[in-house]
Amino acid sequence: MKNKNFNLEQKAKFYFLLIIFINLVVLSFTATGIIIGIKEFVLNTKSTYESITCCKNICLKCLFTLRTFSIVFPWICIILFFVGIFLSIHKAILIIASSKYFINSIASAVTKNISHSLKNIILSLNLHNKITILANKNSYYAFTTGLWRPKIYLSKGICSYLTTKELTAVILHELHHKENNVPLKLFLINILCTINFFIPINKYLLKLFSSTLEKAADDSAISLSKEPLELASALVKLSKTYSTNIPHPAIPFFNEQAVVEDRITRLLGIPTNLLLHNKINMYISYTLSFIIISAVYLSLFFEHKLIDHAINCKTLVCHMIRCS
Repeated sequence: MKNKNFNLEQKAKFYFLLIIFINLVVLSFTATGIIIGIKEFVLNTKSTYESITCCKNICLKCLFTLRTFSIVFPWICIILFFVGIFLSIHKAILIIASSKYFINSIASAVTKNISHSLKNIILSLNLHNKITILANKNSYYAFTTGLWRPKIYLSKGICSYLTTKELTAVILHELHHKENNVPLKLFLINILCTINFFIPINKYLLKLFSSTLEKAADDSAISLSKEPLELASALVKLSKTYSTNIPHPAIPFFNEQAVVEDRITRLLGIPTNLLLHNKINMYISYTLSFIIISAVYLSLFFEHKLIDHAINCKTLVCHMIRCS
């Protein structure tokens, strides 16, 4: 199990670095292309506009040409770039503000009145001052949050709902997230993926990274508790009672039904067909991403090549005599 968990840890690290690398490369190439070519884009746009409207009206034959499209694509890339920047800034502010609001809002909900069994779990795992219990008996949740100093949060409802062994497994699962600073990693890649929101592979890799993190945390909990069935039982219980009324909306949860079911069947040792479905999604995402990234790259760095080979609409097609 330790070797298996190590492999998943390495996979999660690889997916994290891959997401960072892809998005930084795309971001740097896009920004470089815009900075280098913005003056040329403006001049070519002005020239194309004069060609299309050389007789003070729009010539339809000139409007739908390779030259026109080669002028439009760079501006589409520029719009996508700045929309992504705006969305990422908005998301970063939302997450940070929500996190700060959450910390302030739970001050009155924190309780020191915990059960004897939970005290024993905290002492045995040396988690003093690392777990916060929220006095909410009607909700069942456990999560880890905090960008710089992550903490584990448990509702009082989940503490009474799960057995001691199940609760221990859940806490060990969250402890793995805390020790690996998962909230900060998710924050970083979510911001980068938001900047390059037009790349389909980001969504696939983000899900893959999240799923691998969850499975690595499951294996870590099992290796310490030696109770795979207890963790599976806890997941089954929580999936039945899961409520969207979570006090911290900015936290990325991994409660998609397919992912939870895959984790449960994996803990029980039952093979699933999720791998085949993931491979199909992977091929589709990679293909679409390659096409989109290639289009962005060509439109920003080879626009002049397209224009050089395009028809000079003003002199050869559009109102040849009147505009000469």
